[in-house]
Amino acid sequence: MRLSKIFLVLVFCCAAGAAATAQVTDPLAELKQFGGFQKIDVKRMLEGEILSQRGALMKFPNGISSQLCFAVPLSPSETVKQLETWDSKRYAALKVYASHELRDPVDPDEFNDLYRYLDPGTAPLRWFWDQTLATTPRSSDLNLTQIEASELSRCVGKNADVKTIASCWGNLLHGRASSFQRNGFSKALTYDFDVEPINPASHLRALLQEQAPIAREFAPLLQSAGLLDGGGAIPPSKPTCYWRLFQADHHATLSLGAVYLRQVGDHYQLLDLEYYVSGTYYTSATLYEIWPVREGGRAGSLVWCNVFCSAPTLRFASGIERLASGVILTLEFKKVVRCFQDSVKPR
Repeated sequence: MRLSKIFLVLVFCCAAGAAATAQVTDPLAELKQFGGFQKIDVKRMLEGEILSQRGALMKFPNGISSQLCFAVPLSPSETVKQLETWDSKRYAALKVYASHELRDPVDPDEFNDLYRYLDPGTAPLRWFWDQTLATTPRSSDLNLTQIEASELSRCVGKNADVKTIASCWGNLLHGRASSFQRNGFSKALTYDFDVEPINPASHLRALLQEQAPIAREFAPLLQSAGLLDGGGAIPPSKPTCYWRLFQADHHATLSLGAVYLRQVGDHYQLLDLEYYVSGTYYTSATLYEIWPVREGGRAGSLVWCNVFCSAPTLRFASGIERLASGVILTLEFKKVVRCFQDSVKPR
C-alpha cells in the first residue's frame, strides 16, 4: 500500500498464494514476530489511534526507518480499492504536485504534462530549476549518471523555458523507466556525482539487511521484486510503475517508483519503492501488511507499515541527528496516514 502515491496493482505469487488461500491469520500474534508493537488495542485502533515508532539507529550510515500501525473501517480488499483511487494531491499539507501511473512499456508521451507543474514561481520549484540549469557534463547536485548529466545539460541549454525543462526531464525519466521495466534491478542505473557512485538497489538491500525479521516476513514479495535472492523459487513480478512530483525538504523532487502487492490468505502485503529520485535523498521503500480485524460490532483492516529511507545528509550526521531525522520521518508519515484515514471515514 502506498499512501502518498496513488496507483496499485495486485501481484500474486501463484505458488505461495494458492497454498495460503484458506489461511486465516491472527494479526496481533503475527506482528509480535516482526513488528515493533507488542501491545495493540484493536478497539482504540478502530477509533483512529495511530501507533508509531522510530527505527533503531542503523549501521548503514545513510539509512533511517520508522514503523506505523493504524486501522481503517474497511475490509482489506476494500482498503486496496480505496488506495487505488486515493488522490493525495487533494491534501495540500502533503505537498504532492503530480502523480501518474505509467503504462508498460512506458511511452514518452506519458510525461508530456510535466510542464504544467514546473512553474518556478515558488522556492521549491525554483531550486529544482537552478539545479537543472547548473548541471554540466562533469558536475551536478542532482542524482544523475554522467551520461544523463551531459544529455540534460545539452538539452536544456542556457536560456530554457518551462516546456524545454519539462521535455528534457521527460526524456530522462522515460529512459530510466524503460530501463527498469526491461531489466528491473539487475541493471540499475547509478547516481554518479557523489563521493562514489550510488546504486539505489544496493541501498535498498542495505536498508533491508538492517531489519532481518521484517525481511523474512516479506521475503517472497521482496524476492519477486528482485531485492532478495530467492534462488529462482519465486518468479519475478511485474509491478505498477508511476512517476510523481512532490516537495521533499523544501525541494521540488521527481521520482519513479514501482508497487508490488501480494495476497497471503486473508490479508495482503505490499511493497512501494522508489528506484529513482532526482535529488534530496537517494531512495525509499515502504512495506505494508493489511489484515482483517473485528472488535465487538466493529470491523475493519489493521495496517502495519515500515518506511525505509536513504539520504546523503545522514552519512555525515551524528547519532543524535540521525535519531532526530527518524522522528521527523515518523511525524511526516503519520501526517499522510491521518489524511488517508480522513478520506475513508463514513460520511
